[in-house]
Amino acid sequence: MSRIALPFLTLPNEVVNFSGWMIGPPSEPLSPASDILENWDYEQDIQVNVHVEIDFTEAADRLGINAADLKLAIVLVAGTGSGGLPRRVDRLKTAVLDINKPEVTLEATIPGRTLSGQLQLSLRIVLEAPANSGEPLSPKQRGARLWQCHKHILIEDGGDSRFPVELANFSESFKGRPEQYAPWLVDWSPTTLDADFSGNVRLYVNSSIESICTRFVEGDALTLQAMVADVMTQIIDAALDVENESDIDRYEEGSIGYQARAWMEMSFPGQNLENIRQMRSYAPGKFKALILATADFREGE
Repeated sequence: MSRIALPFLTLPNEVVNFSGWMIGPPSEPLSPASDILENWDYEQDIQVNVHVEIDFTEAADRLGINAADLKLAIVLVAGTGSGGLPRRVDRLKTAVLDINKPEVTLEATIPGRTLSGQLQLSLRIVLEAPANSGEPLSPKQRGARLWQCHKHILIEDGGDSRFPVELANFSESFKGRPEQYAPWLVDWSPTTLDADFSGNVRLYVNSSIESICTRFVEGDALTLQAMVADVMTQIIDAALDVENESDIDRYEEGSIGYQARAWMEMSFPGQNLENIRQMRSYAPGKFKALILATADFREGE
């Protein structure tokens, strides 16, 4: 026999006093959240603050539960990733309210490295107690969702094909090591293709090489092309080492593996994984040249 989900009573908006979403950098004054998160980079964490007050007398009446017995859990949740469904969801804070404690302020810090695409905030009120009590249509199970509110915030341009770039003095960071003379360095791990791209790939530009630093800061197209092509080549190389083509297809939007697949489709249109592998092995110059051409920043030339 199929199971039928029976309806239960929930909370109307008028019994929940929700002050709205407050957001901003940690240790700074917060402001009401807008639809776009501006002036932000992946190094910057985000502080989220919400205040909720519940009219427990009215809430108990609406749910058909004795006000003295009613306990409600307030849950703050954050999701991130491109598209309608978040790739990552975290429960940030939870607090239990009752008639003697009808209000709470929840505050949490979201690490910037975990974010990509958009920030999807959710505030939920669920039944904490009592279970299996009240009237026939009263919620009976702990965790039954009684009220919720959402806020979707676009991060920059959605995070597509972007990664953090940072100026660093290699003479200090890699003193006495060969890396100190490199014009740039891509920091990432090829063992984490399923990880979030924007939070796990970082390009460091050597500020101790004045000519490279100047070209980068001024947005020199050929310099940027060489840098981005290096990132693309490294990540495509790692993806090509995955044994099965079906494994490449399983990576979710916003991940390193997904970005590798997108770059391969741009650089080698119409070619399957094995054809690209063959080119890398037997025509490495052409393989790298096609990636370099895809990374061209010049427009209309």
